[in-house]
Amino acid sequence: MSHLPRIGLNNILAGLIVAVVALPLCIAFAIASGASPMAGLVAGVVGGAIAALFGSSRFQVSGPAAAFITVIAGIIASHGFPVLLAATFCAGLIVIAIGALKLGRLMEFMPHPIIVGFTTGIGLLILIGQIPVALGVAAEGDDALAKLGNALADIHLVRFQEIAIVGLSLAAALLWARTRFAKWVPAPLMALVVGLGAAELIAAQGLSVSTVGGSYSMSLDGLGFSTDFFGTILANPNAVLLAALTLGLLIAVESLLAAKALDSLTNSTHDPNRELFGLGLANVAVPFLGGLPVSGVIVRGSTNVMSGATNQTSAFTHAIFLGLFVAVLAPLVARLPMAALAAVLFLTAMRLIEIHEIKRIHRIGAAEGRLALLTAALTVAVDLTVSVPLGLVLTLVLVLRRMLTQGSVAIRERRGVNVADPGSHVTFLTSPRLRPQIEEALLNDTKSVQALDMSRVSAVDATGLSMVGEIVTRNDGLDVWVATAEETAALRHAGVPDERIHVLGNELVPLREVFAAIQSDDATALAGAKTP
Repeated sequence: MSHLPRIGLNNILAGLIVAVVALPLCIAFAIASGASPMAGLVAGVVGGAIAALFGSSRFQVSGPAAAFITVIAGIIASHGFPVLLAATFCAGLIVIAIGALKLGRLMEFMPHPIIVGFTTGIGLLILIGQIPVALGVAAEGDDALAKLGNALADIHLVRFQEIAIVGLSLAAALLWARTRFAKWVPAPLMALVVGLGAAELIAAQGLSVSTVGGSYSMSLDGLGFSTDFFGTILANPNAVLLAALTLGLLIAVESLLAAKALDSLTNSTHDPNRELFGLGLANVAVPFLGGLPVSGVIVRGSTNVMSGATNQTSAFTHAIFLGLFVAVLAPLVARLPMAALAAVLFLTAMRLIEIHEIKRIHRIGAAEGRLALLTAALTVAVDLTVSVPLGLVLTLVLVLRRMLTQGSVAIRERRGVNVADPGSHVTFLTSPRLRPQIEEALLNDTKSVQALDMSRVSAVDATGLSMVGEIVTRNDGLDVWVATAEETAALRHAGVPDERIHVLGNELVPLREVFAAIQSDDATALAGAKTP
């Protein structure tokens, strides 16, 4: 457990502001995932508190995340809520194991186009999934696209009072976000306040409005400690483990990326492995109370920073305030219109859909831009278990293709002789291009190449060294230059004679002459063991 620093009034205030931001998001994300609002609130309270106590980041705030919505919705739709609880528990153990094995840094090596494409796809799915709610049309289907199709087929059943609430809530939130007061009263909360007021006025006119309480129980009596999900692990192990792997990797990547972004924002540092331990422990705990998976969330973390937080006690106090809100405001939450929550999710989707960033990536590199678009499209059309792995594979293919085209040999004069410089990489990827260029230069009498200058080589493998050994063996007048003496042993094993290996110091040093001079203990000979 990490040591909690002095709380301070600034951290209490920051915790209060973040709790106000988190309240509507916990409710909206849970409902969009097909779970009860209480499942999201339990995750925010219990998971947020444990992650703050045992994590490493000073500014990270954990809870339900938008990136999990489609994954959780798919698990619940396919296997039921007990499988989600079991998968969350196992995912927590996986995250703890990743941290214990010191693999936290590896989770941060996620290509930027894949992250942007994935988050954009998630944003599109959230947007698509809330259109039926905004229209007031009950839509059935296995995924968001199917539900949208069914909703459009029943467009004649649209409820204009729901559209009015969504419109008013969105307009209020967008206008409020442009004021200086948005720092203290977040735009999503303003969307709920205006939506609730509009719903009350519409209900007073005798029109029905879909509310949270009409679809879900907000009673605290249903909360309790349960281990029933353990039986699900044994009854349906394949579904549980597959879902756990997906959730575990998503928790680790999402949380560490958020923590890294907060480090950049605050010029601070965190221990990724300890951060994973805290998050893993949080996910192990929340299923016992029926909570959703928990990860670090950049929106709450950045709000925490902007609200004046200085350490992780603000994240812990956020969980306390969120718990107090649940206890006091549960009856009011039950009266919230579903359309207002749809407006909150529309706002979330707008933040996640990064069209401008995809355009910027495309300007940097067209291939990466297309990769981001493909990842987004696959996330929407299939799911992230396909889009992210395929995106990673295609990224590696792009990298390998570029490395295969990078090998080129420069012929230049150095220290009075012509040398062939193979660049920085002499590996199995570049050797097929380097070998013919070196051999052509050696056959060209006008170039008179006398040495292979490997002093700039930073990456070399057995294939590259074997190629060097073969070329040197076939060309008696060719020497090899290296930057340090540590590189000579591998060259000798590749078949390059000692007398043809030269270490570049202040001048070229023939190793055989140096060794002979050292053995003879002749200072004059040692001083003269150099190539002019």
